[in-house]
Amino acid sequence: MNTDSRQSLVNGQGIAENSPVPYIQAMPKTPEHIGDRLRREMDARGMTPTEVAAAFAVKNPSVYDWMKFGRIAKKHIPKLVEVFGRSANWWITGEEEPIQAAIPAMGSGGLADRIKSVLDDAGGNLSKVAAAAGTTEEIVAGWLSGKSNQIGVDQAVALQEAFGINSVWLMLGKGSRTTTIRYNDEYEPIPVTGWRGIPVVGMAQLGDNGFWADIEYPVGHGDGFVDVPTKDKDAYALRCKGDSMRPRIKDGEFVVVEPNHPIEPGDEVLVKAMDGRVMVKEFLYKRSGRVHLISVNENHPPMALAEAEIEKMHYVGWIAKPSAWRPD
Repeated sequence: MNTDSRQSLVNGQGIAENSPVPYIQAMPKTPEHIGDRLRREMDARGMTPTEVAAAFAVKNPSVYDWMKFGRIAKKHIPKLVEVFGRSANWWITGEEEPIQAAIPAMGSGGLADRIKSVLDDAGGNLSKVAAAAGTTEEIVAGWLSGKSNQIGVDQAVALQEAFGINSVWLMLGKGSRTTTIRYNDEYEPIPVTGWRGIPVVGMAQLGDNGFWADIEYPVGHGDGFVDVPTKDKDAYALRCKGDSMRPRIKDGEFVVVEPNHPIEPGDEVLVKAMDGRVMVKEFLYKRSGRVHLISVNENHPPMALAEAEIEKMHYVGWIAKPSAWRPD
């Protein structure tokens, strides 16, 4: 502790004597907050709290609270950047981001010219560019005037999505001006389903009560093929004989079955019972262990089979004309 010789009064008598007086070391300064930075920038520009309040469309007490307590809503950060020219990171942390500082305004005329080209694409509509970038018109005006020579990655990507402008070119002036792929949506190509031969593995003989008897072949082999578009690798076809399934299925036509396709109420299905009966029905619903079906031919009444009675029930994907058949 440092000391110094100072005069002091003794017993209130006005008598001075020399005595050591301690110097107390100051407490460490508290960390600077955003309000301190605001006050310093205001002083540097000679701005009053009233002028700042008008620029931010707030009342004077709000500005005093900002300076005193350093509590400023995030929504005001873009305006701070616009009015005082510092980066958002500087306002929040007091430090400039090295990455941002290292990004120059590149290109033939810098960021201003590149933003001008975006504005031209938008038909000169400043509000449209600001809305697309997710920022304010004042920020865009700052880019155009050269007051700000940096644009955020999020803003550049947003403009890329809206106008097809290469975000790297927009930020750095490098590469082509436009992108090959305009939007960054998830790549979900539409599969192209080719027509292929579906083996005819049996003959469905229409008999009494609409029951069928099929003649099965090993999967992949059979009585020729029918050409239809299907994504089911295990699809097979049955040749129909007789007229009891008219008008839905005519004599000589083919039923193309997709065993891997999920079945929902209202779908047509090929049902093979444990006793060998084979029929085409419309699936209604399944309840209490019983499958409820109605006939394709309205002359046959609805029916219900216990699940234990059904060997297989497959989705009917197509009814193919005889002209779709070709030999092995």
